Amino acid sequence: MTVELRVYVNGVGRLDGLRDWMGGHPGVEVDVVEPPPERNSQGTVWDFLSVVCAAGGPIVAAVSALQLWIGAQTTEIEVEVGGKRFRVNGRNAEVKLREVMEAARALETPAPAEAPDDPA
Repeated sequence: MTVELRVYVNGVGRLDGLRDWMGGHPGVEVDVVEPPPERNSQGTVWDFLSVVCAAGGPIVAAVSALQLWIGAQTTEIEVEVGGKRFRVNGRNAEVKLREVMEAARALETPAPAEAPDDPA
């Protein structure tokens, strides 16, 4: 039995890097899949990586390689929660996403009610 993973990445250069990273594991075959060419185009842009793995150890190796690759990327995203903005990338994702969760939880907690003014 084999399993196919389709891995989509922004940017052809990144797809090449991922293909090189994931290749070489026994029982794992990595191919670049080109989309069908559109009319009047050269059709050379790659669509995704097809990662075909034997069941068991090879799929674990492929997914582990993918996790390590993602963690080493320099891609950066921004997340905004309650007026706070967080820049998150592969190297700080664990810490920053924890901060995002804390900011989100703070929004769920109601602010303490103010005591009414006592004119007496």
